[in-house]
Amino acid sequence: SSGINAEYGGDDDSVAEGKRKMVISGTLKEVMWAFNAVKRLIKDAEDEIRGPGVPGEALQGQGGAPVSKMMEQAQTVLPFTPSEDTSEEPVDKDITIPNKNVGQVLGRRAAIISEIRNTSNCKIIIEKDGEVVGDDRKIKITGKPKDVHLAEYLISAVQMMPKDASYKLGLLQH
Repeated sequence: SSGINAEYGGDDDSVAEGKRKMVISGTLKEVMWAFNAVKRLIKDAEDEIRGPGVPGEALQGQGGAPVSKMMEQAQTVLPFTPSEDTSEEPVDKDITIPNKNVGQVLGRRAAIISEIRNTSNCKIIIEKDGEVVGDDRKIKITGKPKDVHLAEYLISAVQMMPKDASYKLGLLQH
């Protein structure tokens, strides 16, 4: 028989803490479909709780930094200092990185830069190979000042991480 099977539950302690474990089984395509459906349901429920038009905020850790595996790994190589700028107006910031580090910032299958975009809520544009002049690569970051600060921090930190960061962060499977 084929199809998706989803089981969920938890012990009394995890239920009391609001945590549930879910196991989804089926073909890869079915599991991915179910996983994305569950993510949409959770997002819809969160939006309903917050009310219409209220943007969601990332889970916040110490010092206002978002909680993510990337953020945890970044802080092992470079301390994070949150931005003091609370302005909501979007800003553009141009930074440069050594051209030799662009592969590390992008990550295999663009996994690292995608995670930086998701974690920081910023639009990030990296200069294409044919546009590069000299040894540096231009990167344009657009978002709220605190988000741009976070994106710049993550771009700096990821350059200090091991070359296989995409795997260590769980963004890709071996």
